[in-house]
Amino acid sequence: MKVIMRNALVLSCSLIVAPGAFAVGPYIGGNYSQIQYDNEEYDTDTLKIDSATINAGYEFTDFLALEARGGLGFDEDSQGIVDFDMDHLYGGYVKLSAPIGEKIRPYVIGGYTKVKGEVSANGTLAGVDYSYSDTETFEDESYGAGLDFNITDTVGANLEYMRYVDTDEEEISGISVGLRSAF
Repeated sequence: MKVIMRNALVLSCSLIVAPGAFAVGPYIGGNYSQIQYDNEEYDTDTLKIDSATINAGYEFTDFLALEARGGLGFDEDSQGIVDFDMDHLYGGYVKLSAPIGEKIRPYVIGGYTKVKGEVSANGTLAGVDYSYSDTETFEDESYGAGLDFNITDTVGANLEYMRYVDTDEEEISGISVGLRSAF
């Protein structure tokens, strides 16, 4: 119990000392992402799509920001009988940060995302013939976590995992790295 209390005290003190480390205000950035698509209906391995995302946001405090994102997919991937080609994604999010020093800030992020892509299934799976191709829009509540790193006063880098869509049949998630600049 003493260890938990001591760790909570250290974290609380670091949150009080660190607020000046990151700039409050508008920012813009770009990320390279590897988007992963899983389809339960066709029981496939994870399909991986390369994409680029632009994000823009406003930090109201050192702990709270609103962010909008838009991204494009670069390629398609196939596993078994399923093929996935992501066209684009966009969404809006609330970002809650905890500055723990001058250079690093972990965060959690949540919001809503729409992903448009083409899903096709051609072949035989478990004795059933499939011939399906359709452009679909997936949308769902999204959540994730990441780390922001300050490089200079106005330039930073980040590493993030995001679950964009999680329905009964499909899951779309991504790991990304990127840069951002504060105004």
